[in-house]
Amino acid sequence: MIRIAVLADPHLHDVRFGSAAAEAPFVRSLADSLHSTRVFNESEAAFRAALDAVAAEGIRLCIIAGDLTDDGQPANWQAVSDLLADYSRRHGIRFFATPGNHDQWSMTGKPLAKNFVDPVGNVEAYAAPGAAPGKETRSCPGMRMVGYDETLPYAGQFGYRPQPSDLYWETPFGASPDMADRRARTAVEGGESALISDMSYLVEPVEGLWLLSIDANVYLPNADGGYDDCSKEGWNATVRHKPYLLAWMRDVARRAEAKNKRLIAFSHYPVADIFRGLTAALETLPGSRAGARRMPTPDVAAAIAATGIPLHFSGHWHVEATAAEAGLVNVSVPSTVAYPAGWKCLEIGSEGMDISDRAVCDAPGFDAWFARYVAEADRTGQDGSVLAVANYRQFLNRHFRAVVARRLPEDWPPRMQAMVKTARLSEIADLLSLPQIGLPDIALADILVDWYRLREAGGGAAAGVSKERRALYAELARNCAGMDFPEGSDAAILAVFLRTLGLLLTGNDAKRTALDRLREAFVPC
Repeated sequence: MIRIAVLADPHLHDVRFGSAAAEAPFVRSLADSLHSTRVFNESEAAFRAALDAVAAEGIRLCIIAGDLTDDGQPANWQAVSDLLADYSRRHGIRFFATPGNHDQWSMTGKPLAKNFVDPVGNVEAYAAPGAAPGKETRSCPGMRMVGYDETLPYAGQFGYRPQPSDLYWETPFGASPDMADRRARTAVEGGESALISDMSYLVEPVEGLWLLSIDANVYLPNADGGYDDCSKEGWNATVRHKPYLLAWMRDVARRAEAKNKRLIAFSHYPVADIFRGLTAALETLPGSRAGARRMPTPDVAAAIAATGIPLHFSGHWHVEATAAEAGLVNVSVPSTVAYPAGWKCLEIGSEGMDISDRAVCDAPGFDAWFARYVAEADRTGQDGSVLAVANYRQFLNRHFRAVVARRLPEDWPPRMQAMVKTARLSEIADLLSLPQIGLPDIALADILVDWYRLREAGGGAAAGVSKERRALYAELARNCAGMDFPEGSDAAILAVFLRTLGLLLTGNDAKRTALDRLREAFVPC
């Protein structure tokens, strides 16, 4: 039996930033946390909690699907390197990473600016030279994201370089691990071309198991002398600008089958639509950004599936969801620093394979910096109710509700924003001419939070939505299916909202179907 832990997006932030100072000068502000889809200062406690669980289960192989750091600063890279080396030394765990968009910036790196809070609640910005022109900041040369060449000294032992115990190792370019030998030429605007770095690799850490890490990041030179990050496009940009990867993946899959190797692929971005058409439905709402999470287009997903890769793990979106595309199953792994926090356990044995979920419910020491948050809230007048929690899961839950409230103006049309403030379910039903008999008294704002919960949890149990509400939402979605309303009207917006809510509810069934298909396709050892 081979058991593999799969984690994603730990976004490790070192509050001491490599310093031995007891006061931890680099604690990110509460305001920044509430404006982000993830928490920052709690990242190490959450990552340790997940790794402790991995070690307790006796798992000795661990994949991390990108964004090891937040945001690729040398101090954060050193902290994550030291942390994982410690777990390797004490528990014998081998780690295999793939590059995320928060881990590096092309070949050059770039300066950053971040806000930090001191023990009495004062918030101050620290920046590397050139990061925040015209903004008052304290100089911090280490506040920069590294480039590709700088990454290997920190992460080489996480699969990016061959290790003495490896049975096999290669890149798309050969057997050299040096970054000078891991570059490809790609076309850019104007008919020109440029060299881009690529940290993809294939490794056989134990007999019969091939792990394929695919660097799906694309950084293209721009007219300003810098680089454009194509991470918002995900694999759509990868296939367009790094076509050699598909040929390599196809060759790896062919060789794996010929040699009877169990092939597990992973990259930072999903290779199939983990939202199953949600984006297209939401794009019918003028001014909505709720569907802005770009998934691979059908032709891109089909091209990736045609390589013969059977199973792919992804991160990036902090979503727990599973999708299938023409024989290829994509398992999206949740983050450890966002709701719902968790990881995956992959088991491969003589009877086939299985993938199970693991939740991160508590993280000892997660509240180490709450006193600073309280001081910041008192000083600025912001709501500190997010801090009145008993454990890490509750903290992420309250953080999530706060994020949903702040994202409302960005994600939905103005009419939806207005309705969320006051409307209740009975008013929605009346507006859509839906049956009102037996409807509970629920605020639209609460239904909206459930919508986001179901999206982040792939429709599964991690969303924390009761069976009663699931049944209610499914009935509402069925009742408004096929209805036509004047474009842009309140009724039209609500109908799309409820239809997509129904779509989200089907995610768990889609997950079961995809995994059942994968079990049938996975050749036993």
